[in-house]
Amino acid sequence: MNNYKKIYQELSKELTDKEIAEAMIIPEDLREAEQKQADKELLAIRFEILRKQTEQQRIFSDLLRFKFQLEDYLKIGVYNESHSFGTYLNEYVRILKKTKKELAEDLGIHYTKLSRIFNDKDDPNIELTYRLEKHSGELIPAILWWKILVTKQEYEIRKDEKTRSREWEKVQNIVLV
Repeated sequence: MNNYKKIYQELSKELTDKEIAEAMIIPEDLREAEQKQADKELLAIRFEILRKQTEQQRIFSDLLRFKFQLEDYLKIGVYNESHSFGTYLNEYVRILKKTKKELAEDLGIHYTKLSRIFNDKDDPNIELTYRLEKHSGELIPAILWWKILVTKQEYEIRKDEKTRSREWEKVQNIVLV
């Protein structure tokens, strides 16, 4: 007896067939050939939907995907150089199909300064995260942009023993608890 029949038998002890039907969708077991055909049809429908999307709808869905990727990365809580602020900013520009210069103009920031952030030569300030939040139509909150930077800074604090030692040498009259 397949799994769905067992589930149905358990549910039918407490519910009528109508209540079960209204509350659940019980998938049908498909043979391999039928599954391949169903997958092919679903893919065709998906491509049709994508083909009919307006540019604004495409940008919106790509920005949502981008936001979810950002959130997933931040949930991990471990810095990875391939997930730098500049990397995410480059992806943001790619989604918008804008040039970096156009984004600099949109954000009211000098292109050279923004270019250094794109290339991870400089870190952004909090004001830039606010501008990115507004630029994305508030779809990507400033706090997400900021957390990318904080994740990097936390990583650097943990691994930078050289600077820590150098700075510790400058301290006098250490308070002992």
